[in-house]
Amino acid sequence: MKFSIDSIILWPKRDEFSYRRIPFADGKINIITGASRTGKSAIIPIIDYCLCSNKCQIPVDVIRNSCEWFGVLFNLEDGQLLLCRREPGTQVSTGEMYITRNDIIDIPQHIEANTTADAVKNTLNELFSMSFLDMDPAGISFSARPSYRDFMAFLFQPQNIIANADVLLYKTDATEHRQRLINIFPYVLGAVTPEVLAARQELDRLKKKRDRLQRDIDTIKDVSEMWKQEVFGWLSHAKELGLTQYTPSEHSTFEEQVDQLGLIVNKSDNDTLIQNVQIQGFSAELAKLRNEEQQISSRLFALQRRQNEMSMLKNSMSKYDHALQIQLQRLEISSWLRSMVNPDKMPPLSQSDDDSPAEVLDKLCNAIEAIEQSSGNMKTIPAAFERELASVETEISREAEKLKAIQRRIQEEDNLYVKSSDQKYTRSAVSRFLGRLEASIETYRRLGKDEQLESQLSQVNARIEELSDKVNENELRKKQETALRFISQKMGDIVPYLDTEHPDDPVDFIIKDLTVRIKNKTGREDYLWEIGSASNWLAYHVATVLSFQCFFQNRATVSVPNFVIFDQPSQVYFPQLGLRQDAEDDKRLNIVSDEDKLAVRKVFEAMSKALQDMGSKVQIIVVEHADEDVWGEVEGVHLVERWRDTNQKLVPAEWING
Repeated sequence: MKFSIDSIILWPKRDEFSYRRIPFADGKINIITGASRTGKSAIIPIIDYCLCSNKCQIPVDVIRNSCEWFGVLFNLEDGQLLLCRREPGTQVSTGEMYITRNDIIDIPQHIEANTTADAVKNTLNELFSMSFLDMDPAGISFSARPSYRDFMAFLFQPQNIIANADVLLYKTDATEHRQRLINIFPYVLGAVTPEVLAARQELDRLKKKRDRLQRDIDTIKDVSEMWKQEVFGWLSHAKELGLTQYTPSEHSTFEEQVDQLGLIVNKSDNDTLIQNVQIQGFSAELAKLRNEEQQISSRLFALQRRQNEMSMLKNSMSKYDHALQIQLQRLEISSWLRSMVNPDKMPPLSQSDDDSPAEVLDKLCNAIEAIEQSSGNMKTIPAAFERELASVETEISREAEKLKAIQRRIQEEDNLYVKSSDQKYTRSAVSRFLGRLEASIETYRRLGKDEQLESQLSQVNARIEELSDKVNENELRKKQETALRFISQKMGDIVPYLDTEHPDDPVDFIIKDLTVRIKNKTGREDYLWEIGSASNWLAYHVATVLSFQCFFQNRATVSVPNFVIFDQPSQVYFPQLGLRQDAEDDKRLNIVSDEDKLAVRKVFEAMSKALQDMGSKVQIIVVEHADEDVWGEVEGVHLVERWRDTNQKLVPAEWING
């Protein structure tokens, strides 16, 4: 994807001045060289701010006091895009932005906000074809959908990062950015595509639906005692009220009983025919329920007692085994003594004159063998014992459910008798009964018929199997490993051109730590923070960023801006010029050793080589203290501006002094 920087533009706060424009070239190593305090290190924060960073990190005082708007003009495949953002004043940042897109953009003299930072983020996410789906449908921390903002980590190398042993990529020193980048790395490497994310989302939804359908089917197949007793109660009450002559048998199914309720609910209070035999039958049914309640209660008591006994036995077995282990530990010294010394030459071990040291040791060792045998026998008991204990606990749960259902039915009948003992057999009571029955009948019918649910489950499982092929974690892992091998290979190609102590040592990028790991000749693997020398850190930073850009432009399925920016890579070698005046800066640059200049030149030569290998698809921007005597003859270098004259800086002098 082409998304390079045409120019950086600044608009002054004073209307009498025109904007300031700094142009860059595509496919080149663009260099801004200059003295300290000229604004070089503001280049990255300005671009990042216009790309909607949450915080404005553009240096305060001169730059922010003089500029009203900051803008970046980008070159696209089919035109240009201008993004501008207002200087935030006393705020951390501002959402006021200006955006325009056209084939060729004429830079306006004055800027007025026409959009917000959030709207620009949405526009850029669409431009970069970012997925609008979360990386993890379960919604774990830092797994929200990927954003173009996440890829800023691979574009910028500011001064505090470019030679940092602990932080390799931009903003990954912050936990939130670091963890987000780690989580989206499969997406960064093209192993997880937007199609895969969509499949994951659908797969997660279908798995939840499958579980729900399976629960419903299991409920149908294993209708609880509560439902069975409730249906029995409806039928028994209907018979008592003379609405049916049906009596459930031991062989009648749940579906058959629900069908009978369906026939009953279609009747009216005119169909009731109460007879003494029905009332007597209901009383007998209630007595039967109370008798069954007593039987279940007795079984529960017996099961509970058995569970208590087994639990006590299990506890005793555990204590006994622990005691055996203590005895073993105490007696093991005898075996050690037997193996280490000759018992016949040992002094007596007991008070008895009849026991020789050898006999005492034999007794102790025989005791160990007996204890070990007991301990071994103990180990054969638990498997069958645990199964039996689990069986007892399951039976308790089943009987408790039966008891609860029967007691609920008895309680309902008792409550009904207390509340309406004088109206139980009236026509209005029959009408109310039919109304309650009608409200419950649909639930019973759903529980009684599972053909449709089975069909739905079959369709869902078929779709899950189809999606599982797309979301094959093993295949995704292989794609990720292939991408990492490509990046590591490119790093291995670039590092020898840089100033490193061991240029031929293999190097790998480690996702979980967001750093590189170097394997030395002894086979030891060292992480970036474990190796010394800032020159090594700089080399691996430069190699990593260029390798990722090579991957993005040649292998990746994601769209990433094709520019990278390095802020003063020479700081490792050149003296810190800090607060010196320009003339003094130049003087100190002249005393830098030829060896250090050669090391800095290697950085630019490595960039040039990488640029050629990528077919000049990438734009490299470097802001530097170093001047043309270091990088002047390197192929592909383009001098943007030299900020060494007193009046030549990022912000024009008249904006400050006018």
